[in-house]
Amino acid sequence: MSNTWWKDAVVYQIYPKSYYDSNGDGVGDLAGITEKLDYIQSLGTNVIWLCPIFKSPMKDNGYDIADYSVVDPIFGDNNALDKLISEAKKRDIKILLDLVLNHSSDEHPWFKAAIEDPNSPYSDYYIFKQWDKPTPPNNLRTYFDCSVWSRVGETNRWYFNSFGPEQPDLNWENPQLRKDIINMINVWIKKGVAGFRIDAIGNLKKSPEALSEYQFEPDKDDGSASLVPWVLNQPGIDKFLTELVENTFKPANSMTVAEIDVPEKDLRAYVGENGYFSMVFDFSIADLDIRNEKPFTINPITGERLKPVFIKSQLDTQRVGWGAPYLENHDQPRSLNKFLPKGAINVTSAKMLATFLLTQRGTPFIYQGQEIGMTNCPMTLEEHDDLHVFKLHEWGKKLGYSDEQIIEYFNDRSRDNSRTPFQWDREINGGFSTGKPWLKVNPNYVDINAEQETQDKHSLFAYYQQLIALRRHSKISDILVYGEFSPLVSPENVIAFKRTDDGNSVNIYCNFSGEEKALTIKAKDIYLHNSPIVEDAQGGLILQPYQAIIFA
Repeated sequence: MSNTWWKDAVVYQIYPKSYYDSNGDGVGDLAGITEKLDYIQSLGTNVIWLCPIFKSPMKDNGYDIADYSVVDPIFGDNNALDKLISEAKKRDIKILLDLVLNHSSDEHPWFKAAIEDPNSPYSDYYIFKQWDKPTPPNNLRTYFDCSVWSRVGETNRWYFNSFGPEQPDLNWENPQLRKDIINMINVWIKKGVAGFRIDAIGNLKKSPEALSEYQFEPDKDDGSASLVPWVLNQPGIDKFLTELVENTFKPANSMTVAEIDVPEKDLRAYVGENGYFSMVFDFSIADLDIRNEKPFTINPITGERLKPVFIKSQLDTQRVGWGAPYLENHDQPRSLNKFLPKGAINVTSAKMLATFLLTQRGTPFIYQGQEIGMTNCPMTLEEHDDLHVFKLHEWGKKLGYSDEQIIEYFNDRSRDNSRTPFQWDREINGGFSTGKPWLKVNPNYVDINAEQETQDKHSLFAYYQQLIALRRHSKISDILVYGEFSPLVSPENVIAFKRTDDGNSVNIYCNFSGEEKALTIKAKDIYLHNSPIVEDAQGGLILQPYQAIIFA
């Protein structure tokens, strides 16, 4: 197997709680995923990334791990995972697990021991601080909009958390903790896991300021300051990451994708030839609608706004290494709602977005339901099941935002939009479960479901199959996988680029607007398109609304 086998991959991301429930308890499980492997294989994807399946109290849907060595009972057991790995292997599908290494659950035995006995060796597995005032030692704010310091009962002992208080940060300065983490990862590698998506990995090293009593310049009305500049990519993190990868991923030839917002100057260290990881996710595209916006407001994404951000992302990554393009995941709303205007969501525009994703340079990630056109699901606050939503609602109310404003924002941007159960058919609960689903099923399952999509040769699912086959098993596969990316000049709201390999190239044009766009270019060999081709009198292409074309 080549050292870069993952470059040829197309990844299918699964949120296990919401994929398929095999035993009727309302929660998706590993046996359910195993049952659906033929469906995943038929799509053409050859790697599955599983969101967290380790034992957890599920305060943050599995991103709060209470035991790294066992599967949580709601998903099955370790034998169910072994079976999934072996059945997937029979279909030439590899499995990636989700690793959360920045923090554990507050129910992890390490943390329980640390709380019980301040002199326990496990106290040094976390970041504790003695502080004798009733308010936190400083005003830093977590990713979940609460204080980074949580108090242990009524004591003078506080611990550091980058997310929720239920997720205490691990102390990576401790060599024994690092050794335990390395040993745990190697056990999973021996079991046949092909790689890992690594959560929040850029936060491992904390700056001295973050752990001090210093009061930071507030950046929000409540007097708090974001922790990001003080915990992300801090000097010294290279020591931790080098030790980690040299003793786990590199010897095993694992595929690794890190969740980290890497500044361009550091990109080579992360994804270069000798980088820490195979690839990293770039948030610049996925968060374009909320970046630098006021709380609870969204700036709609247009093709014109997206174009420079996309081109920069592709060129920056290409200069140094490899990328991981995606349009949606378990932390994002549905891409159809995010990248398309409200009245423009249809099969044609969905196929255009699919083309845009699967022709990029890098290993593409498709999220469950994306291939059948699943959309956002309006919910009341009570219908949500996301720690981040509840913390954000609490914070918004304190700042004076109305419930209406907050819920409207959640309907567009809540992570639960992508976590609603997969829509398999028109049966009750969309065929996801015979029991009461853990999260609301989108009522549009009657019109949008896998059964209908797989039986229609003109469906979005069929188009994804064609695109993946074009990328993996066609005469232009090498161009689409390994080809150099270069942007092309294009009309407003049209994103166009060329992929070139060994002197051969293909052009990709994606119209992100509802208007026709005239091109002066002629198409010789057309490999795929999502709506009828229209040409002018001279044979120049006239892009139709939301049309995508791949041609030479």
